[in-house]
Amino acid sequence: MADGHLTQEQTAALREWIEEGSHLRTLHHEAKQTERLEALRARAGEHGELQNERTRLAAVHAEQEKAARDAENSADDVRERVTRTETRLNDGTGLTSRDLMGLQDEIASLRERIDLIEGEQVEALEAAEETASQLADTTAKAEEVAARGRELQAERASEGERLTGEIAEVEKIRASLLERIPADLHGRLRAEGSYPAAAVVTAGSCGACGEQLSGMLGDTYRNLGPGGMLDCDGCGALLLKIA
Repeated sequence: MADGHLTQEQTAALREWIEEGSHLRTLHHEAKQTERLEALRARAGEHGELQNERTRLAAVHAEQEKAARDAENSADDVRERVTRTETRLNDGTGLTSRDLMGLQDEIASLRERIDLIEGEQVEALEAAEETASQLADTTAKAEEVAARGRELQAERASEGERLTGEIAEVEKIRASLLERIPADLHGRLRAEGSYPAAAVVTAGSCGACGEQLSGMLGDTYRNLGPGGMLDCDGCGALLLKIA
């Protein structure tokens, strides 16, 4: 590079290198797949909530079924008492009229108790049926969310593979372009940080950091010929004059 200027071919190579750098940064940004990651996190959170709800409903369902079984067992116990009491009543041995009336009242009371318990059993069974339906719906929703999560994972993997290939291709192109740029600029161009190592000026502003060129720097830039270069006083990027 003589007197801080590049040849026409070198200028074209550096300009394309800068453009491919912008392309590369875009690809790296796309490779983060931020929207897909957010969607995956949302699906994971939703699936976790549904799993917690499934656990809760399963516990409620188990309690309701137990309540129904307990009611059935309790009703069976009372029925046995009715049977025993009816046997005594029918036998009547050694019983007075008062005793017989007492047994009849006891049987009537026990039958009322059976009706009450059977009502509780029906309520428990109906509640268990409703909970089972809710559990099935929640399970289905959880499976749908999990399936969508797997789809997103597959899409992310596929897109990641595609972008990795494109990034490798762009890096190959930039490496080839770098060979057409003076060697004394290679170290500087490879040392890209928060901002691009080189850029062109757009509307009087640095194409790397966006800062407006200061008066003196702007004058210097305007006086450069095509292929001229100077440093941005904001970010230090190498600024290329292309026309």
